[in-house]
Amino acid sequence: KRHEEAAQVYRDWLAREPENPVPRHMLAACGGADAPARADDDYVRNVFDGFAESFDEQLLKNLGYRAPQVLTDALKQVLDAPQSRLDVLDAGCGTGLCAPLIRPWARQLTGVDLSGGMVEKARLRGGYDTLAVAELTAYLEAQPAAYDVVLSADTLVYFGDLLPVLHASRAA
Repeated sequence: KRHEEAAQVYRDWLAREPENPVPRHMLAACGGADAPARADDDYVRNVFDGFAESFDEQLLKNLGYRAPQVLTDALKQVLDAPQSRLDVLDAGCGTGLCAPLIRPWARQLTGVDLSGGMVEKARLRGGYDTLAVAELTAYLEAQPAAYDVVLSADTLVYFGDLLPVLHASRAA
C-alpha cells in the first residue's frame, strides 16, 4: 500500500534513464502515470528477451504452468478431430510450449512473438513451420484471411484495449 513511494522510485529511475521502458511501465502499473493502451514494445522485448533463457524452467517447474494444456483442452471442444488440415497462428508463441499440443491440427503452424529471444527458444524446440518476430496487431493486419485458428495463451494481458488486436485476429 505504498504506491506513491513506489511511483517516486520509478520517477527517479526514469530521470536517470529516460529511455528505459521498464520504469516507464512500472510507473504506470503502480498508478503513477496513465496506463497505455498496451504494454510498450520495448518493455515486452526487454522483459522477455531477458526471461527467455529461464522461462520454461520457471513456469513449468516452479509455477506448474498449464496454460498451453488448458488452451488445447478448450480448442478440443470446438475443433474437429486432429487431421493436420488447419492453418494455425500461435499468437505470442513465446518459447513454443503450445506447438507440440496444437501441431496435430495444423497443416501450417506459425508462431509470432515480439521477443526475439523467445522466438529463438521456439525455433530450438521445433514444431513450427514458420516463426516471426513482430508486434502482434501489426502482424495480424498484414495477414488477411491467412488462418483458420488464431490461438493465444498469456499474451492479451499485455493489451489494455483488446478491440484492435481482436479485430485484426478476426480478419486474419
